Amino acid sequence: VSTQSTGMCGNDLQVVHCPGSWQGKNLPVLTLTETEEYIETPQNIINYMISREIQMDEHLSELQLSETTAFTSLITESLYTALMYSWWLDEQSYQANTKALYSSVFSFPFNLIKPMEMRRQIRCMILSRYSLDDKMDPTDIAKKVYESSKRCLQILSTKLGNNPYILGNVPSQLDAYVFAHLALIRSSPMCSRLKDDLSKLQNLDDYTARIHKKYFPKLLRLYTPPEPEDSAPLQRAHKLASAGAVLLLAGVFVYFRRDNALRLNDTQLKG
Repeated sequence: VSTQSTGMCGNDLQVVHCPGSWQGKNLPVLTLTETEEYIETPQNIINYMISREIQMDEHLSELQLSETTAFTSLITESLYTALMYSWWLDEQSYQANTKALYSSVFSFPFNLIKPMEMRRQIRCMILSRYSLDDKMDPTDIAKKVYESSKRCLQILSTKLGNNPYILGNVPSQLDAYVFAHLALIRSSPMCSRLKDDLSKLQNLDDYTARIHKKYFPKLLRLYTPPEPEDSAPLQRAHKLASAGAVLLLAGVFVYFRRDNALRLNDTQLKG
């Protein structure tokens, strides 16, 4: 996603494969050609794009910019946390998918240590975020997390209404952030609870599918549950879930920016 999309607007962001001693397997990462610096988080991507004067929000009012900040925080607090819970703390999902996926890129003994270490970090993050007791029943933790993510999806659905994008008729940075999370919910085999909640909000589900079709018809196939004997589609979905958030956000950001630039140029020509 990142190689093709960032190349369209002349940025020196590219996807490279990080080699290591994990049985010949590679991980996709984003790097800067001029410094070879890795870009590891969505906010790093946004900051880099802004530093290159690639803005998506020139058309927004002060109120809409404030809404962008508020919704971004809400999504991070709710949807991102729920995604992490689904992948790492849901016992069935962890044992059936996440553990094997994450450990497969490390050699022994790190393939045993790293999954447990990451799971412990995610648990601490979630307990801290919701001010929960470490001895709290896992069922109660799950209830708290999924209630929060469900409210977040409902708020986004209400805000979207019948508009093509969250803040109106033109895509913004907020749409990139929203879509990156919703696409992961739809594409990951480890998010059945979140996927059910999203599917009940028709306008938000259609919004995700519409952006996927318009901007990523060839770059991203939303996950469709495979037949049990066919493991290849499931493995592809696993790879998407492990690295998708950072790469997808970069791609959406640049595609939306290009679309906005074309709109502004067209408006100027008509004027």
